[in-house]
Amino acid sequence: MDTIWSTGALAVTVTDIDFLDPALAGAADARERGVRLEVRIVDEEPDGTVYASRALRMSPAVCRIDLLESAPGAHDRMHWHPVMDAGEPGERVFDPAIGADPQGWLVAVLEDVVGLLRRARVPEPQRYAADAGEVAACREEILRRVAAGLERVRRPWPTVTHDTRGQAAVPRSA
Repeated sequence: MDTIWSTGALAVTVTDIDFLDPALAGAADARERGVRLEVRIVDEEPDGTVYASRALRMSPAVCRIDLLESAPGAHDRMHWHPVMDAGEPGERVFDPAIGADPQGWLVAVLEDVVGLLRRARVPEPQRYAADAGEVAACREEILRRVAAGLERVRRPWPTVTHDTRGQAAVPRSA
């Protein structure tokens, strides 16, 4: 399940994730579990009367933070993708500070979303300053969701099947 915070022109999504890293295909430790946080641009499409529900369209992520592990509590695959192209991630950037203190690292990121957008090569990132401030104001709630997701995915790993893309399907009964 995705949890989404929408501030108007920006959205932050947090998702629990379980997948097989294709770069490690066939290796015993190819499976990665964790939490994925993405920052997205949101466009409002006004339509209908003043009473109509707002139509919001989220872009593919402009940057991604993957708090992934090859085993519960390993912290060994935590990285981020500062640049995304049409939803496809650029290179993984392994910053030792992420694994050392994921929550602290996220606090710094969520307090400087304009800087994050600049690094992600979003045109005119300063125009999102007000929304970035709202993201910063939501950081404690976002951090609680990330912490809960990490706690959940660190429980004993269930037996799962993965689809053709490597994403975990619904867990099978033990």
